[in-house]
Amino acid sequence: MASSVNDFIAGYISGVAGLIIGSPLDVLKVRLQAQGDASSSKHIPASKSNLTAMIQNEGFRSLFKGITSPIVGLAGLNSILFASYSASMRFLETVSPPSTSLYAEQLQPLSHVFAAGFVAGVACFLVSTPTELVKCRAQVIAARLDPNSSAAAQRAILSESGSWQVAKDVVRRFGFKGLYQGGLVTILRDAPGYGVYFLGYEGLKRFLDVPSGETGGINTWKLLFAGGMAGTLSWASIYPLDVIKTRLQTQPHLITTDPRTLPITSRAPTAATGLLSKSHADRGLVHQTTRQGHSLSSTPYKGMIDCAIRSYRTEGMGVFVRGATPALLRAFPVNAVTFFVYELVMAELQKLD
Repeated sequence: MASSVNDFIAGYISGVAGLIIGSPLDVLKVRLQAQGDASSSKHIPASKSNLTAMIQNEGFRSLFKGITSPIVGLAGLNSILFASYSASMRFLETVSPPSTSLYAEQLQPLSHVFAAGFVAGVACFLVSTPTELVKCRAQVIAARLDPNSSAAAQRAILSESGSWQVAKDVVRRFGFKGLYQGGLVTILRDAPGYGVYFLGYEGLKRFLDVPSGETGGINTWKLLFAGGMAGTLSWASIYPLDVIKTRLQTQPHLITTDPRTLPITSRAPTAATGLLSKSHADRGLVHQTTRQGHSLSSTPYKGMIDCAIRSYRTEGMGVFVRGATPALLRAFPVNAVTFFVYELVMAELQKLD
């Protein structure tokens, strides 16, 4: 029991650390994934320019838009992830004990590591789907902010893009089941993705000869490298599914704002921002330009296969790697910090035990 509690505590603390490190590039990744064909609108290809534009147009806080939901959900998810992984590894050890050795530490086969990571990914489904959905929608709504609009219109958009506001809107319109839009593709992404995640980390730890529980000296850099590479490999293996998940969860007909809180600016919208408008047919919906990928006139996706086929037909294979650069750049430092903080906290908790 003590081991599970330690895993949960260390997982949560390491999850928060990783979220803070990775939030700016995560916001950028989601916005790029939600885009439509870049050729149909002005597009900023450089990640640095995108981040700069976000800060200039929306302020520094835009880099952490939607982070409330992840700190509550994804950091908790990290707790469930590590606790489930460790519990699965202990179970597999009882079913198939590792071979004994007088000279080396007993290690379970890497097949057990992948299987335990796969099970942990499935266990996280109930938390990961609604958390990801709220985070992605908050980030996309914030992207509609028009720097040329009135101050009242800007405040209205910012108020609608808060994590709690987004969550309440989803539950009000669709019930709690609405929080699981894109759930199937989420679990198909997470189960094998976390298998690769833990397999990569444990495999590199063994290759680099890092003793269990040792976090100081040269082992610090070894653990950071192993964690960063594991995160990068995991994201690279499941990235197309993440694009589909984001598109399913951020379809315009699923995202609303209260029309009474959206003053209409008389200024013309810029090419890089969405246009706020009201109409009798689309009351309560915020129109988006093609820069956000979907249009209100488009038919909603029927599911992940329909989303994949239609995205490919209209935008080509490149759509499945859109936003990959910030995602992979984010993956290394975030997971390096996440794994290292987890190992560090676990070592301290074990000393207390």
